Amino acid sequence: MHIKKIILVSFLLVAFLGGCASVNVPLPPGTLNAAEVTALFSGKTVEARLDENGRLSQTYYNPDGGMHQMRNGQMRKGTWMVKKNGRICLDFEGASEKCRIIIQEGSVYRKYIVKSDGNHEPLITYTSFRNGDLVGH
Repeated sequence: MHIKKIILVSFLLVAFLGGCASVNVPLPPGTLNAAEVTALFSGKTVEARLDENGRLSQTYYNPDGGMHQMRNGQMRKGTWMVKKNGRICLDFEGASEKCRIIIQEGSVYRKYIVKSDGNHEPLITYTSFRNGDLVGH
């Protein structure tokens, strides 16, 4: 009876821990790693176009983790970081943090949502990366 309990507890522990593990979804070729994403954004003013509607924005990514963005004539502020898995995470005031992958497609960089089914969704196309804070305050 004791062995049955050990086997049952072991099975439940494996099932529980397996359910908590993140799904390993294959990422597309060109997905940048953490060092590449950090180098691409840190200390830069980045111009971007939202793929869905063409809306443009300019965002400055301060090396200290702060950021500010001009979009639709409105200034937004928040924080940014790059996780070990290469995802860039943005947390604007009044919104929840969102973490995405950056993919280099030829000479173009794009931001994607990672989907569990492997069909990743493009969100943003970056149009320029310039040194320094060029966003109006």
